[in-house]
Amino acid sequence: MSLTHRNAYPLSSGGGSVTDRPQQGRPGMGAIWLLAATVLFLAPLLLLPYATAAHLAGWSLVGLRGETVLALHIASGSGERIIYAETRTGLWRSTGAATWQRIDGPLPRTNLGGPALAAWRVVPGRARQLYALTGSGTGRQLYHSEDGGDTWQIIGPAPGQTRRPPLVVQPGVSGAADTITLVTDSRVQRSVDGGATWTPGGPWPSPADAATATTIAPRHPTVRGMLSDLSAPDRLYALAAEGELWLSDSGGLAWRAALPAEPAQAGAPAALDHPVTALTIASYFGVRIWAGTATGLAYSSDGGATWSERPLPPGSNGRRVTALLADPRVPDTLYAALSDGWLYRSDDTGATWHGLGRPGAGRVTELALDPDTRGQLYAATDNGIWARAVAPPQPEPTDRAPAPGTFTGEPSATPTQTATATATATVTTAPTATATVTATATATFTAAPTATPTQTATATRTRVPSRTPVPSPTGPDATATPGEPPIESPTEPPVTQPTRVPPTVPPPTVPPVTASPVTPFATPLPR
Repeated sequence: MSLTHRNAYPLSSGGGSVTDRPQQGRPGMGAIWLLAATVLFLAPLLLLPYATAAHLAGWSLVGLRGETVLALHIASGSGERIIYAETRTGLWRSTGAATWQRIDGPLPRTNLGGPALAAWRVVPGRARQLYALTGSGTGRQLYHSEDGGDTWQIIGPAPGQTRRPPLVVQPGVSGAADTITLVTDSRVQRSVDGGATWTPGGPWPSPADAATATTIAPRHPTVRGMLSDLSAPDRLYALAAEGELWLSDSGGLAWRAALPAEPAQAGAPAALDHPVTALTIASYFGVRIWAGTATGLAYSSDGGATWSERPLPPGSNGRRVTALLADPRVPDTLYAALSDGWLYRSDDTGATWHGLGRPGAGRVTELALDPDTRGQLYAATDNGIWARAVAPPQPEPTDRAPAPGTFTGEPSATPTQTATATATATVTTAPTATATVTATATATFTAAPTATPTQTATATRTRVPSRTPVPSPTGPDATATPGEPPIESPTEPPVTQPTRVPPTVPPPTVPPVTASPVTPFATPLPR
């Protein structure tokens, strides 16, 4: 048996001596490789701040960092801006002071102590009025708050078994109750008295068998989104989980498919061959609709009657659209978020795009604009709420012709436009014939109530004598009374010549010579 000494070392390549300890001062190749691998591993981490600054250009954190924001709403009213947000931990509110407050405390909770919130909605135009749906199944309840969530009042039971049902609220007009539409598994339920009572709507559309032209039994699909048009309260848009889009013009009583059944055969955009993943509408001379998929955008400018193709931003490489938002005042402006978290903007309904960076490092779940300025864009993400400034587009005036009777700023082409142009507010006190002629023209046009240039020509023409200058009398009868100053006849601007109408008023009796204005059409006084 041979034993090897623990301090034994192999012979050197020369074979003449034994090395009793390793050489010092020169690193081996293993250390060099280890150093190189460490540098390569840490390089991305060292460059991360620069990359983050690049894609976060213009974006800043608003709040709820580390939270997955499921829903977002920006409300404005009474001089304040309120941000409402739902996360997995509850419903939050911020008044813009970078502070957040839980407002679902008074609402019921689950057995494990978590929020039992199923859906919520802010009443349009009322920043501090909310509806909240809690519980599940037969234990579902509807609540209402009029102070931004500080307190809640129970309304009563609400229908539906869907885990997160879409909820639409349309404000009542002139003191009427709000209209609430709630999605269930098979149809919508509608309340026109603020949730006190409910009426079922029609079933969801059913596919038709093309071969037999018969209708298959109704389905119970999951509707994951619903939008309403405030300009047409009975119009609703429902987005199914399978990517189908349905439209109702009767408040949910009847539904029809808003997208072609066979896009490839119907000549519809190729983007509609794929399920719809995001939807937005805008009311502007009709209803405009954008439907986002994994390959592009489908755009309709006539409420879904016809569709056209819109490309995704360059380099999207099959990334699907996760959120869409149209500017409420300039619907040509569209914001889109893709599945990798990058945001884009288009100012021509989606024909061309430019990038807005990436807020945070997560997926964008919803977009919102400041309702007052439209100059602040908010993004709900997997890592809180982010915001950045955007240049709000300004509405352009339409080129439509004015309606009949609309004032266009042009003066009325009636003869009375120039009738009041006489600057002879002075009435001569001389009882001469010259004063008589001057007073005649002035008194006739100033007697009519021509407060505005819209005085009709009919009434004027029946009382106005011919505008032909009356020849001044000559001879000895035309001389002025001795001792009276000469009178200058003011020059009148040219006037429009109306149709010659003989005077209808008989010449009145010649008054005595006084300082008062002379009656129209008086004859010269004898000497």
